[in-house]
Amino acid sequence: MRVSIIQTIAVFVGIPVLIYGIIALLTMVPGRHKRQRYRPGQAWDYPPQWWAGDQPTVASATSDNRLAQGGGAHGSW
Repeated sequence: MRVSIIQTIAVFVGIPVLIYGIIALLTMVPGRHKRQRYRPGQAWDYPPQWWAGDQPTVASATSDNRLAQGGGAHGSW
C-alpha cells in the first residue's frame, strides 16, 4: 500500500490541528464564566477555606541544629 504526501500531511498535521482546534473552541465556549468571581474589595460570602494542616507547626527556639552544622560532602568547612 502506497501512502501519498496528502495522506501523510492529513494524518500528522491535520489531526493534531483538529484536536487543538477543538480544545481551543471548548475553552472559549460562552457560558463557562456565568458564576460571579471574587474581586478585591468585595465581601467574602463563602465559608473559610483552610489550606494548611490541622495543627500549626512552628519551629521552637530550641530546635535541633545538628543537621545545620557540618561541612557538606567533605565535612571540612
